[in-house]
Amino acid sequence: MPRFELRKENGGLDPLAPFKVLAVMCHPADPVRRESLMGTVQSEVGPPRRKPLVPEAFFREIRLASARASVAGGLLLTRLQLQLNGYPPSLNRAIPLVQALLPKWDQPSGPAWSKVSHVEHRPHSRRRMLECYNAFRSVAHLWAALIHGQQHERTDIWPGSRETLPTFLAYATCILDMARGLPRVKHEPNLAIRRSEAWTFTIPTNLVTLVRLQALPFSDEQLQILDEQTSPKKLN
Repeated sequence: MPRFELRKENGGLDPLAPFKVLAVMCHPADPVRRESLMGTVQSEVGPPRRKPLVPEAFFREIRLASARASVAGGLLLTRLQLQLNGYPPSLNRAIPLVQALLPKWDQPSGPAWSKVSHVEHRPHSRRRMLECYNAFRSVAHLWAALIHGQQHERTDIWPGSRETLPTFLAYATCILDMARGLPRVKHEPNLAIRRSEAWTFTIPTNLVTLVRLQALPFSDEQLQILDEQTSPKKLN
């Protein structure tokens, strides 16, 4: 499995750990672009190799990536929400729910996130949403954890600071473990994430925590969408 070491030699947490996690979330399959993005960050332990940008610029780029990456996280989290609320977690049920909530999910907020950039052209068609999922499959659990924190108004489930990163990674790990058990739905692409393909991170042992995922009940808007999708011709 892809793994990123976030421990310093003395056993502490790397001061650049939040930036490294966000770089992976933004470019999971492109090490060159990850390195370029990390090159914009001023290291605390030595001079930068290139002129660094301010954190605002770093987060602006991550925010732009969220237009597609949040689709992957939303599909995964919504399938888990369906399963935990007693519904078959089919893609046909999940897609309309994600389409309705994407405007909220692709504008993530946090203590150090850009609040001025705006993302347009969100992927809404089934084909493009599946393309986004496949592109960000290996980090879908990380984006799902970010959305989960937003839904529950949990400022501690946030990858952008050293203080909140361990909790964020704990929820991402929990979601990944649950995602591995999602059932395969007949005639639908398999969205389950294999442990061997998912990005994980090594942090100091004293910072590792275990959590349990509590899915939100469906809102009135979501229940209405589900009611409209209950035709046997539409659902598996």
